[in-house]
This record gives sequence, structure tokens and C-alpha cells, in this order.
Amino acid sequence: MGREVKTRKKTVPKKATTRKTTPKKKPASRKRAPKPKVESAVEKDVLLSSEECVRLNLGSGDILLEGYDNIDLKFGTEVYPLNYEDESVDEIRASHVLEHFPYERIQEILAHWVAKLKPGGVLKIAVPDFKKLAEDYLAGMGGNFQGFIMGGHQTPEDCHQVVFDGETLLEALVDSGLVRIAKWESDITDTATSPWSLNLVGYKPASADCGIREAGIQGVLGAPRFGPVLHMRCAFQAFQRLNIPYCIIQGCFWSHNLCNGIQNALEEPGTEYILTCDYDSVFDANAVLELYRLLQAYPEIDAICALQGKRDLENILISMRTEDDKPITEVPSQMFMNNTLEITTGHFGLTLIRASALRDFPKPWMNDAPNADGEWKEGKLDADISFWKKWREEHGKNLYLAPKVVIGHHVEVVMWPDRKMKMTYQTVNEYYTDGQPSAVAR
Repeated sequence: MGREVKTRKKTVPKKATTRKTTPKKKPASRKRAPKPKVESAVEKDVLLSSEECVRLNLGSGDILLEGYDNIDLKFGTEVYPLNYEDESVDEIRASHVLEHFPYERIQEILAHWVAKLKPGGVLKIAVPDFKKLAEDYLAGMGGNFQGFIMGGHQTPEDCHQVVFDGETLLEALVDSGLVRIAKWESDITDTATSPWSLNLVGYKPASADCGIREAGIQGVLGAPRFGPVLHMRCAFQAFQRLNIPYCIIQGCFWSHNLCNGIQNALEEPGTEYILTCDYDSVFDANAVLELYRLLQAYPEIDAICALQGKRDLENILISMRTEDDKPITEVPSQMFMNNTLEITTGHFGLTLIRASALRDFPKPWMNDAPNADGEWKEGKLDADISFWKKWREEHGKNLYLAPKVVIGHHVEVVMWPDRKMKMTYQTVNEYYTDGQPSAVAR
């Protein structure tokens, strides 16, 4: 159990007389949208029936919930900062509260609330769904759009300072450290029941490592007969810390080795995830932990890979295509500021895949193929790309990049002393193409 809660007891009136800060008026001439699908296990780890549970209803207004500490300015209590010890609260319910804060402070507010939660505690957020409101407004539907977007303006605090859609709220919750994020439905009649309400719930990890030691992750490496030592040092340091077994299969056919290693790992009892590696990937335990945390936060993702550059090239190891299957050659840099980015093909340098997605993935998993001229040149299909093409195009599974999880790509470098005895560095490909650098010639 968490530490004892140290908070000032407040006397809450049984019946309030002022209006709730966010307008409750329903749209006048629109059909009610279907309720969002809610994850069935959304409260399975929170002991809400325990008498020792501490639950907060932030910005309660007139809607007082039994079993909760109802917190609102009208009672002289603040939703931020909260007068509770860190890791002392089981549940925080913030229905149409977050949008009242300035947008540049949203992460600060969320981090504060998450800090108050016990490990395993739950944070329920409801805010106006700006995307849904905009769509309905442009469609000519009736309703109190001004009030829902801008606030009721009954008091100086009753105004909205930020807008959210599903993506921005999800990103904010992930950035605050929550996992197992899903939709939730309000079990009382309040603003969170409106079809214009965006409701997401997330859990604070039960431990600093998000339970990765018991997660059933199997590491797999298809290794050459000989290779650099640096990767093995990275892998053993990371996997020993995280209690991840590492299956290494050596041979001259990389794709054969990797597929056999994945199959062996899937046959191990309790395997829930496969973590693939390449012998030239450079990473640490934090990169593995963050990939795992992201899969916990985004249960709809089948596979996610770290951001890694191509060897000797100024590109990254991903490809993206438009909906009409045209290649995307330039990606706006702001897209790499999110926690996840859906991609078409990736790599296996450090990629975490759900075992459930692999178990129904038909074999063979990898098939390389020559180009139309029967040559292994431009236009050929590599084994790893064939995997991802089947994964997405033939079997409807998804692949995401984790732009904030950056790993290295170990390459050979030739070091030359120039005429001033300073070192000049050259990649192997540059040496093959250009020979000895002119700066070092005597």
C-alpha cells in the first residue's frame, strides 16, 4: 500500500447552488454519437472498493461523488497544486478541468497529478473533443459550440485556454508516463457523458521499470559468424538489467537465423513480446524500456521500432507511403516530435513485436527476391522489407516508429593521420569509392 495520505479535511456542502463550470447543455439538433469502445479491463488493477482507497474528484462543481474527495474552488480547495503527498492517491478523476489551464502548462499539470498517484493508480481525464466539435460545426449541426469550446464564463476561472483532440491528449498522457491508455465512459450524468467529450484513462506504472522483468520478452539476434563486440556489450548490459533472455543464432543467412530465433522464442512458455536486434545496433536498457512502455500505452500497436540511421547514408531506416501507395520522400520534422509515427517498413535493429501478432502471421516470414531483370541490384526485394510488406499489406498488421527512442548504428571507420597529425575519419564505403583521403597524402 502507498504511504498514509496527509491532507486537510474539507467540509463539503451536500448541495451546491451555482452552475458547473462547463456548460452541460446538450446540442439541440444533432444525433447522439455512439459511445466509444471502452477497454474491458480498464479498472482491473485499481482497488476501488477498498476503504483505504483515496479518490479525488477534481473540479467537482455541484456534482459530488460518494467515496471521493470532491475538490473545487467553490469549496476553497485547489485542483492544482493538490494538497496530497506524492504516491498517496489511488484515483484522480478530472472531468472537464484540464482545458481551464494554459496550454503551455498542460504537461506540468499532468506530471503533478501523476506524481500524486500510487504506483498502479489511475488518472481519468475528460476534455472537450475539439475535432468532433469542429466536424459537427462544419456539418451544420446545432448546439452550444461556443460554450463547449470556450467555457461557460460564469466566473473568471470558467474559461478554456487549450483545445484537445484524441491525438494531442493521448500524446500528453504518454509523455506524463502513463500506460494502458484507453477510452472510458462516465457512470454518472455529467459533462463527460456528452458526445462532444473526449475521455481517456491511463495508469501509473506499478514500478519504475513498468513491470518489464515479468513481461515475457524474448530477445532475438540473427548474428554473423564474426562481428563487432560493441553490440554484445550493449545487449548484455541492457538485458541483464531487465531480465530478458537473449537467443543468438549464428550463420551466413541473416534472415534464416532471425526467423529461427523468433520461432524458438515464440515456443518458450510465457512469451508475450519478441525483441529483435541487429549485431551492429548500439543501445541501452532505457531504449528497451521505452519501447515496452509505448506498447503498454498504445495497445493497438502490433510492432514498434527505434529510430536508427542507415549505415553510411544520411537517411533513417524507415519508409512511408501515402494511402494511394505512393512513396513519401520528405516527412515534416514536427512529425518526429510525437511518441509514435506509423510507417510502412522499418528494421529489426531494435524492434519490439507482440507475440500474439506473430503467432497468426503465416510463414514464410521473409523472402528476398531479385529485380525484374533477375539481378540483385536496384529494384531487388530484401528479406527484411518483404517481412514488413507482408505484415502490413497482406495481413493488415501495423508498424510504428518511436521517434524519441534513438539508437546508434555501428559502422567501421578508417582513421588517418593527416599532414598536421590530426585525425581524418572515413567510412569504409568512402574508402572503397575514393581511396585514401587527399588530406593525408604525403
